[in-house]
Amino acid sequence: MYNSIIQFIEKDTKIIEELMTQHLLSGNMLRFEEGLMDTIMEFGRKLYQEVLESVEKTIRDSAFRRQNYYVEHKEDRRTLLTRLGNIEIKRAYYTPKPGGKGVYLLDKYVGIESNDKVSQAALTSALREAVETSYRKGGEEACLTSDIISKETVKKLIHRLEIEMPEDIPEQKRKIKSLHIQADEDHVALQFHNEKGDLHNTGTGRKSNTAMPKLILLYENIIEDGKPGCGRFELTGKHYFGGLYEGAESNEDLWLEVQQYIYDHYDTEYLQNVYIAGDGAPWIVAGCGILDKSKFVLDKFHLWKYIRKATSHLLDNAEDARELIYEAIGSKDLGETERLLRKCAASAMTQGKQKEVEDCIRYIRNNWLGIIVRYDDAGADWGCSAEGQISHVLSARESSRPMGWSKAGVHKMTQLRVYTGNGRKIIDLMEYQYKKKQAEKRIEKQDEMVRGVKEHHKLSGEETVNREIPGLERKSMAWMRELIYGYGA
Repeated sequence: MYNSIIQFIEKDTKIIEELMTQHLLSGNMLRFEEGLMDTIMEFGRKLYQEVLESVEKTIRDSAFRRQNYYVEHKEDRRTLLTRLGNIEIKRAYYTPKPGGKGVYLLDKYVGIESNDKVSQAALTSALREAVETSYRKGGEEACLTSDIISKETVKKLIHRLEIEMPEDIPEQKRKIKSLHIQADEDHVALQFHNEKGDLHNTGTGRKSNTAMPKLILLYENIIEDGKPGCGRFELTGKHYFGGLYEGAESNEDLWLEVQQYIYDHYDTEYLQNVYIAGDGAPWIVAGCGILDKSKFVLDKFHLWKYIRKATSHLLDNAEDARELIYEAIGSKDLGETERLLRKCAASAMTQGKQKEVEDCIRYIRNNWLGIIVRYDDAGADWGCSAEGQISHVLSARESSRPMGWSKAGVHKMTQLRVYTGNGRKIIDLMEYQYKKKQAEKRIEKQDEMVRGVKEHHKLSGEETVNREIPGLERKSMAWMRELIYGYGA
């Protein structure tokens, strides 16, 4: 790898000096920065390529290789798209001396699969951007150069990815008396379920082209974010869960994930209440049957929305009617609440408006326990921002702009948005999944070969470097000496 470093010192530093003279000292930082970036990127690409060639040479010269492998082809070439652009890798193809399938030892040593055309780092960069914007922009951001990968490649990467990674379980569990949960779902347009053309007609003349990914937010408390009275608040101890969980069994799996997280992070003997707030959808209420010490709380927004629709035809008298309805609810009098709503229905002039009133009565009756819990339990009388959480975590990527998804895409993207929403990094996920894949395939580096490569660099590195790189002995070049001498350690 020393030739590229020498070339940088002898030639590229002169280019940088010219850029500084022509542009930076003339007040043109734009041209200077662009030129500097291009120079450094080209240096990085050459260095990357030379490092791989150096490792290949060390493998070929090692005692381990001579004892165990024949060189069948000396310079087979492959191209790999990296963050620094395309690099060409030259490596030998080796045949085991006892016989058997040949192998590219360099690929095994550095962890390149035979069908890889894009590096793991470039894929990670594409995935990081795709989670925030689109598959196309993810492909454009894969490299720091003008090289791109196709949006189809990014989509396949996401569809294949297993969004699972072990959580760090604290040694000491937190003592919290009450936990709060907000749950809701998004509505995402589908192009197809599993393959193109499989959208079926619902019988009403419309196709079933909507997926409803679910989002659950668990948190500990709400505190002011900033000075007292600023009006800004933040949730403490928050953690997201979510995905396209369809059907009762799948829905149960989602709530069991929440329960496991609570067991792992909180002292459940100290815990007294778990409040589940939502719009009353069956899948949300079902969480009370799974989470210990839980109570369902109907969020105020949806109750207000139903009452507002049921009374909107009363015009000037609407506010008075709503006040009476809320007084009846506050008195925990379901009968009086229904009576007042039926009076509203009696004055409705259309069947559509009468239906809205009946829907309101049914909604309140079905969620009565979730309504009055706010009056019986002060801990339940909290605001609910489920709609805002859906907008921030899911809708911003999946449904706020015209786009079509498959069910697999919705599920994976929801899981990725949840993963990053919990403050976790894409690079950690990609690294974990890669190591897991390698373990499953039982691809192991030969320890003896690895030791041989490292030993070779330790023995020959200092002598070669001192001879080939002028000025390396200077104090200011300590970082370079550390980089080279520590290589492979």
